[in-house]
Parts: sequence; C-alpha cells; structure tokens
Amino acid sequence: MHQLPDIEFPAKHLSCYESVLLTCLKYQGLSEETPLVGTQAFFVFAPAEFTVSSRFNAVDKEWQRVYGYQVETQAVSTPAILRETLIQRLEADQPTCLPVDLYALPHTLHYQQLHQHHYINIWGYDDERYYMICPYYRFKGWVAAELIHDGFFSPVVAARGAYLIGVPDFNIPPLTTEQVSQLVEESCRTMLNLAVPATLSHLETRYLGLAGIRTFTKYFAALVTQENDESAHKARYINLSRHLMAVGYSRHWFHKLIQNCQPALTTPEQAAELDTLFIQVVQAWNAIGLRLGMGVHGQRAAMRQRVVTQLQQVAEQETRLFNTLLGMLPDYEGGTI
Repeated sequence: MHQLPDIEFPAKHLSCYESVLLTCLKYQGLSEETPLVGTQAFFVFAPAEFTVSSRFNAVDKEWQRVYGYQVETQAVSTPAILRETLIQRLEADQPTCLPVDLYALPHTLHYQQLHQHHYINIWGYDDERYYMICPYYRFKGWVAAELIHDGFFSPVVAARGAYLIGVPDFNIPPLTTEQVSQLVEESCRTMLNLAVPATLSHLETRYLGLAGIRTFTKYFAALVTQENDESAHKARYINLSRHLMAVGYSRHWFHKLIQNCQPALTTPEQAAELDTLFIQVVQAWNAIGLRLGMGVHGQRAAMRQRVVTQLQQVAEQETRLFNTLLGMLPDYEGGTI
C-alpha cells in the first residue's frame, strides 16, 4: 500500500478539469488559485456539439500562455499499463489526474445512469484498490481498481483520448497590475465582440462572447420547443447544466483577480459597483445551471422554458458588466484602449 499525504479540497468554483489540476498543485503547496483560473472570462458556443465554454483557452493552454507552463500528458492503451504507470507515479510521490466515465463512479448521482466524461485524482494504491480524490464532488476514499479501469477505458473517454495528466513543479510568479489590466482588457474586448482571440479566429463571431450567449439562447429555445422525447436529451441537458455553472465560476475567479489589484486598478466607488454587477452575473449563471439540472431530473418542461428567459436576462447583465468594466480601466479615458 502507498498513499500520498492528504490535502484539502481546492475551491468549489472550478470545473472538474480545473479541480483535479489544482488538487495536484495544492499538494505542491499552492494556496491561491486566482492567478491560475481567473485570467480570462469569455463565452464560446459550439453548435455542432451543442456545448458552451467559459474560456477561449482551456485552463492548461491559458497557463502556458500566461506563465509558459505546460501540463504533461501520457497516453495509456491497456489496463495493465494503466496500473503499472499509476503505481510508478505514486511511488515517486507524483499524484495523477485522469478522465473516467461518470457511469462508473458510485459516489455520484449518475452512477450506472449517465455516461459522461469526468476527471479525478489517484492518490494511493494497494493490491486491489486505488485511493481516489474527486474534488468536483468533494469525495475521498478507497475504490476498487476495476472501477477506475472500467471508467478510464470507457468509450466516452476513448472518444476524447485515454491519457494520464501530470502537473510538474510550478512556482507562480505574481501578476503585476499592468498584467492584470491587460488580461481584463482582453476579456472585455472579446466578450463585447470588439476582438477575436487568434485561437478562435476560425469561428463565426455570432458564436463568441455576448453574441454567442444570444445565439446559444436561440438554439436552446428551439430545442426546448421542438423536443418530443425528454429522455433523449437528458445527457445533453445535464452536460449543459454543468457547463453553464462553469461560466458563473469563471466570472467568480475573474472578479477575484480584479479585487487582488485594488485599489490600483479601480477606485473604491468603481469597486463597489463592480462587486454588485459580478455578484448578479455569477448568481444568474449558477441559478440557470441548477434550474436546468432540476428540470432534467424532474422532467419538468416549464423549468427548461424558464431557463430560456433567464438566459435572455443574463445576456443583458453581462453586457452591462463588461461595458462597465472596460470603461473603468485606467487607460480607457486616455484613449489607448
């Protein structure tokens, strides 16, 4: 048996992928998540997959952009190799992240109910078990090795790549006020459709930022109106509910990044106004995600119709937020933005 020293869970306002990466960094002594997950706020709608994202860069790509830091991945092809690799990493005191199918996780409501890509940490092993940490669902405990193997080699995971994820030693340099101001400006301009990040230049503007929220709302309203078989869309709705809440999480961390630079970035009066706008937006996205999830489990069409109205409202709230924030930046009145 070998088990790494226990750690506290990272903050709740993270996606499952961010959660497992930050869990590994907390093992290294990380105490402040904000510089890593608060550097961007955006909205991307992918109509073909019917998914939304709160980032124009995935968190690992953003770490590489801002800090030059690269997450390590390793493809694994068989259960035997998976077992051998996990043991090698744990014996070297290296925690590991890996994707699994939610269908295989007994500590969730989706156990043997829903096939869904998810991320966990492996923190220890013995002859027949692994010590698993699932920070997104706040679970720690020993589980059968076969359960992890089945979840990892599920077709759901294979479709996106069955690989292990490692986080090397990482010392985070503090962000300067100038850097934060630049990051805030970039997010405001992309959200307001004033600029398009190079990584998204292949997408139509109507799927990005505030335009993307409005386009997604139209698509979602059409889906709710046209659906005949509620169960056929259950997985899609549950997936969406998590992603919509993740948009709220991104606003939470983006707000914290700005707060860390006050009063250099904003005046006390501006800070108070921003606090109100950010709280409204974060609460709105969380409410939308929760309502959609409850509407699925309860098969209540009225709840999903209410989500359409809430999406229209949050688009207006986000418009006020990012216009206000851009206008508050120190360089705005100087004409350099």
